[in-house]
Amino acid sequence: MAATIPSRIDFKTPRQKEWGIIKSGSLIQLNYGDVTDETGKGVNAYSSNCYQDVLQQAKMLIAQGAGTNDVQVVEFVPYDYIMQPNV
Repeated sequence: MAATIPSRIDFKTPRQKEWGIIKSGSLIQLNYGDVTDETGKGVNAYSSNCYQDVLQQAKMLIAQGAGTNDVQVVEFVPYDYIMQPNV
């Protein structure tokens, strides 16, 4: 049985926004906002609720040589706002 990974996104709360970065077609884990644990080690996450932190990480990736075509900042959409097809 696979372990369930807890999500920081509460999809039932309207308009809660989360952002992440897609690099080379995959969502990547980064240390958004320079968050550390009690030992001082950086804590990586797939998303952040602070757009400025995500934008800062995207700028750092581009400055480190990742092409601008290879880095995308994305916003996660809660399921209430996903378009449903009319059949």
